[in-house]
Formats: sequence, C-alpha cells, structure tokens
Amino acid sequence: MSSYAEKNLISGESIVLKAKINFLAIIRQIIWAVIMIVVAVVLGSNEALNAEGVEPIKTIVVAVCLVIGLMPLLIDILGLVCTSFAVTNKRVIGKTGVLKIETLDLHIDKVDTVTIKAPFWGRILRYYYVEVRGSGSSKPVTFKYISNAPQLKNSITEAIEQHAAEARKAQAAEIAMAMNRGRM
Repeated sequence: MSSYAEKNLISGESIVLKAKINFLAIIRQIIWAVIMIVVAVVLGSNEALNAEGVEPIKTIVVAVCLVIGLMPLLIDILGLVCTSFAVTNKRVIGKTGVLKIETLDLHIDKVDTVTIKAPFWGRILRYYYVEVRGSGSSKPVTFKYISNAPQLKNSITEAIEQHAAEARKAQAAEIAMAMNRGRM
C-alpha cells in the first residue's frame, strides 16, 4: 500500500525521508479501553443486577462503557493509519485526519518554519508533534505521533539548503551567459 506522498510525487522527485508513526502513542487509550471492557464485563456478569426491571438498564450501561472505552481508541488508530508525511527533494508532502483532512503540499523553498513539540507522554514514549508552516500561511499543519521528527526537520533543512545552492548556481550560470553575450 503506497502512502499519500508516494501517490503524489511529480517527475524528477524522490522521497528523502518518510515520517515514522509511533503506535505507542495510543497506549493510554489502550489502557482506558481495557479498563472500560473489564468494567463492562463485571457489570454484565453481576448476578445482583439481573433483577426484573434492571436488565435493560444494565444492558445500556454495559454498552455505554464499551463505547466510552473503544471509541477514543478507534479514533486514534484511524488517525494514525491515515497520517502520512514525507520530505522529498522538492517538496514537503503530508496528509493527516480522518473526517477533517488536512493536506500539506509545500515547495521546499516555501517552508517557513518547522517546529517540533514533545508533550509529556511524548518525551516518555518518544514521539513528537511536527508543525510545518509555509510562507504566507497563517496556520501550521500539525502531524502527531512522529518518532523520527528530528531527522525529518534535518532533512527539510538540508533540502532547503540544497535547493538554495542549486538556485545560486543557476543564477550564476545565467549571469555568466549574460556577461558573455555582452562581450560579443
């Protein structure tokens, strides 16, 4: 299965580095889901709650416990699976979100800032939030649960420097050609 970045490459473009998603980031939701499943099982198997008239309420409470436990876990798993972020030799490409999808397709010379944030649990479980802001953009696009964020930031910086060096060389060649034409 190819990622969003691989599907959106243009000619002459190659992926320098892909983001690695850290699935340990959802450990809290997994623990919460397990706790709520245990509560649902205990409530469901409690014989004292099998009295007449209480059975429908017990069923509703068990169902609510399961939904409260599993819904955040499923949302986060979908969010992780639907996140794609990569640095190419020409652009920074990414997509995040399930229902509200945010995409990033930013030419390398238009990258304004790349910010790495590590929340408390991120420092422990080694994941980061990466915010990329393009020039002229008021709001950054944030990619969550990235484990190789420092390498991504370095790759973006190197791609920017390489692009600037290539632009300087092209400009110098143009100036040299113009000067040679002026001498003739």
